[in-house]
Amino acid sequence: MKEITKAQEELLKALWEIKEGAVSDVLDSLPDPKPAYNTVATVIKVLEKKGYVSHKTYGKTHVYYALVTKKDYAQHVMKETFKGLFNGSLNQMVLAFVKSKEVSLNELEELKEMLEKEIRNKRQ
Repeated sequence: MKEITKAQEELLKALWEIKEGAVSDVLDSLPDPKPAYNTVATVIKVLEKKGYVSHKTYGKTHVYYALVTKKDYAQHVMKETFKGLFNGSLNQMVLAFVKSKEVSLNELEELKEMLEKEIRNKRQ
């Protein structure tokens, strides 16, 4: 997958939400302050060139839809982050999340249980 900007990602999220739609539908689903119609149209065309989006034509109207699922995109982003920011180290990545103040004790205990379950499954 090619890299995309935050603006492109926001429009892709909007398409995932509405499933498919014309530029005006995508624009309507965006939060305020909304970008200009032409800006949205241009960004969608860039996403189409990058292989994230395609369209169907009905008369003069193009109806756009995502070619990449949210799950596939999330896996791609996580994989790139894992390789780039954490040098491919799972330990470094997990430690960065665990040391952040946003992880509760309850979440840590749930994570521990999931890891212990995976360990047991791998040993069998």
